[in-house]
Amino acid sequence: DIGWKALAVNISDVGSSGAKPLGFSIGLTLTGKEDSAWLEAFCQGMKALTDRFELAISGGDLARSPLLNVCVTAWGELPDAMPRGLRRGVAREGDVVFLIGNAGLARLGLTILEETKSAEEALAATERWPAACAQHLRPMPLAFEGMALGRFAIEHGLQDRVGLMDVSDGLARDLPRLLDSRKSGLGADIRLHADHIHAEVLRYCSKNGIDGASFAFMGGEDYSLAATCPADAWPELEILLASFSVPCLRLGTVRRGPVTLNGKAPDAAGFDHFSA
Repeated sequence: DIGWKALAVNISDVGSSGAKPLGFSIGLTLTGKEDSAWLEAFCQGMKALTDRFELAISGGDLARSPLLNVCVTAWGELPDAMPRGLRRGVAREGDVVFLIGNAGLARLGLTILEETKSAEEALAATERWPAACAQHLRPMPLAFEGMALGRFAIEHGLQDRVGLMDVSDGLARDLPRLLDSRKSGLGADIRLHADHIHAEVLRYCSKNGIDGASFAFMGGEDYSLAATCPADAWPELEILLASFSVPCLRLGTVRRGPVTLNGKAPDAAGFDHFSA
């Protein structure tokens, strides 16, 4: 799981620009407590993704440290017709905001696993909440979907009008980044309803008296793709999205003002790496 996720989150960054992931290097510091079985499993997790995306491993560095550290640098190649890639901050008023992938599912997996007190309980939790735990432990980077969106942008002359980023810190934190809200003054009224939210998230929230939309909106590490496009391109783009194997939904419309959820200010601003 550690090997998989360490590589997956970097593939996601490459793919969310519309680039084709090509390879990576890895810096690994080990504590000396990792045995050969651990190292083999770690490499197997990475190999599953290198096979899927046909990645080259360029090398890296090995060292010893009191703490286990994994540092991955991944790279890819952009199409010649899109040398700057799909970027944030290109949205305009009236554009469509949409999501490729799930929201809140990885947060649920983390929440469930943190509630367990032993390896046995954790294993049982993965059986009761399989989709959520898998989304947290082994998120699938949506690089192929990002590349398809890049091709769509090129074919329709929208290289500078389709915005894209992966969602690592939750929609509440990342949508303002996608819209460059501080500089542009743009926001959106995001609409999330029960039919937009994974059944496991709804089951957990119902059981615990939590608002499912708010839970999903705050959840990070799904590595889904948040995007914007001109409204007149949406009907044709929606046909492309329907061919993807992951959920895709229209979230709202870009407008002046803050990002709101179902007409209200979000409960919080999402995950902040540097908060106390």
